[in-house]
Amino acid sequence: MKTWMVFAGMVLLLFAVVYGILAKSYRKILITNKGETKVQYKEKYTSAGSVESALLKKEFRRFLGSPNYMLNCGLGIIFMIIAAVVLVIKADTVTEFVTMFFVGYEEMIPLVAAGALGMIAAMNDMTAPSVSLEGKNLWILQVFPVTGVQALMAKIKMQLILTYIPAAILLLGMEIVLKRPIVEFALIALAAAGFILFMALFGLTMNLKFPNLTWTSEIIPIKQSMGVTITLFGGWAVIVALAAGYYLLRNILSSSLYLACVAAVLLIAVMGLLRWVRTKGARIFETL
Repeated sequence: MKTWMVFAGMVLLLFAVVYGILAKSYRKILITNKGETKVQYKEKYTSAGSVESALLKKEFRRFLGSPNYMLNCGLGIIFMIIAAVVLVIKADTVTEFVTMFFVGYEEMIPLVAAGALGMIAAMNDMTAPSVSLEGKNLWILQVFPVTGVQALMAKIKMQLILTYIPAAILLLGMEIVLKRPIVEFALIALAAAGFILFMALFGLTMNLKFPNLTWTSEIIPIKQSMGVTITLFGGWAVIVALAAGYYLLRNILSSSLYLACVAAVLLIAVMGLLRWVRTKGARIFETL
C-alpha cells in the first residue's frame, strides 16, 4: 500500500474522531432537555487527580462546551488537518507546482513551509479570551487552593495540546510531499514548535493586559476583545516580519541557518513571556 494512502487514512480517522467530539458537544448544547427527570444518586468511587489535571480538564470542558469558542478560536485545528490531507492526496500536483514555482529558489522552500504552517497555527488563539471567559465566576478559582500560575498554565497547556497534534500531522504531510533533508525538517519543526508556544503565551499575555470580566455574551470576549485582535493579527505580523528579515539577510545567511536563528529568537521570546506570565501575570490574575 502506498505511503500517501496510509497517511491519508490515518489523518481522516483522526479528523473523524475530532469531528465526532466537537459535534457531540455542539449537539448536546442544542438539544439538552431542561425538563428531564433527575437521575437518582448512586454512590461510587472516584480516583483523586492532581490540581493541574483538574484545571486542564476544566479548560477542555469550557472549550468543547462552547460552539462560539471552538469556531472562532480553534479553526486552525481543522485547517491544519485539511491542509495535510490535501497535501498528501494531491502530492503530485503540489510537487509539480513547487518545482515550477521555486526554480532557482529551492532554498526558500523550508522557509515557506514553516511560514505557511505558522500562519494556520496562529488561527488557534484559545488563550487570548481564556481569562475573560472566566467572567463573574473568576472568584471561584481565586478562593480555591489554586495558584494563579497553575490556573494560567492550564490555559496554555490546552492550546498547546490542541495545536501541536494537528501541526505535527501537517508537518509530516509536508515532509512526505516535499521530501526535505532531515536537518531542514528538524529546523522547520523546531521553528514551528517555538512559534506555537510563543502564540499561546502571547495570547494569554494580551488577555491579562486587556481583560473583560463584565461581558453579557461570551461572543464579546471571543470575537470583540482587544486581546484576541492583537493576538491574531500580531501572530501574522510576526511571520511577515520574519519573512522580511530573511529578505534583508538572504545574502548573509542560508535558509537553514536563518531558520535556526528564528528558532533561537522565538525561544528567547518564549522565555521572556513565560517569566512574565508566571510572575506579574499570575499576580494580575489573582487580583482581577
